[in-house]
Amino acid sequence: MPHFVAVELGSPHQRSVVTHVLEKIKAHGYELAGKLDGSMTWDELLAMTSTRGLFMDRLAYLVDDAEALGPFPSKFEGWLEGKGALNVVLLVYGNRCNAFPNKMMEKVTLIPSRKPPHRKKDRIKHIMDMAAEKGMTMTQEAAILLDEWIEDPEEMATEIEKLLLAESKTVTLDLVKELSKDEGSRALFRLLDDLCFKDEKAVILALKQVQKGAELLMVIAAIYNRLRLASFSASFGEKSLDALGARFYQSKMARVAAKLYDKKTLWKAVASLALLSGAEKMGMGRGWLGLELILLEMIRTQPPFSHQSFS
Repeated sequence: MPHFVAVELGSPHQRSVVTHVLEKIKAHGYELAGKLDGSMTWDELLAMTSTRGLFMDRLAYLVDDAEALGPFPSKFEGWLEGKGALNVVLLVYGNRCNAFPNKMMEKVTLIPSRKPPHRKKDRIKHIMDMAAEKGMTMTQEAAILLDEWIEDPEEMATEIEKLLLAESKTVTLDLVKELSKDEGSRALFRLLDDLCFKDEKAVILALKQVQKGAELLMVIAAIYNRLRLASFSASFGEKSLDALGARFYQSKMARVAAKLYDKKTLWKAVASLALLSGAEKMGMGRGWLGLELILLEMIRTQPPFSHQSFS
């Protein structure tokens, strides 16, 4: 008889858990002999998975939609094997595994679904632990940024895998900015950060890159939101950022911008962006050129570029 490993996904987005468990099984010397599903009976499944291989002594089988198998027959209870059996059957359940009575569970390896933690502190630790499982040390700042960028657990696992390509033992904030998200998203984040740092040359380069694939209104909205936070920070202090629900990295960059621009310059830029957005929606805007002029005028202005006051 094989040994059963039951995986509870809890969500289709956690499919990467199956891949991770399979890798561990293979690391113990098992070879994947076949992929099955719950359309068969337990009798058929056991008959197929209890045989020995011709060339490999230890075989593993993957069974999707294991719920369809139903309860495990009591007549086979005495045949269950624990860890170390010649064959392993990985049973994948979409939700909870209720096939085995409690008295049988001591011979079944159960991998319960892992729900992402709700508290921010726990989510950050979870992300850092995921990186550690891959042999990388992730800084807290890098984990915080990933948490703010990515909500889907499956996408988070994919991003962690992508960071492995850097062949760096330490995952820093700069590395996450460089490798995470697609090229267009990375260019937009660079534009937002360079604008906060008042780096004219970098802003121009990032804006040219963003124009290649992003929608103008989406870019205007992203810049508006970033500068709006900076405007509130400059006018009402850092506590206003908490009241607006700003995340850690957003707050950090808002504080940077508030130190490099005065509040009148920030509010003027926010108002200009709002006007540009409205004009674009009515088909009367100046397009990317209009956005570039607003940003350049903002960066080059010190003191404020307009005598008009925005309180």
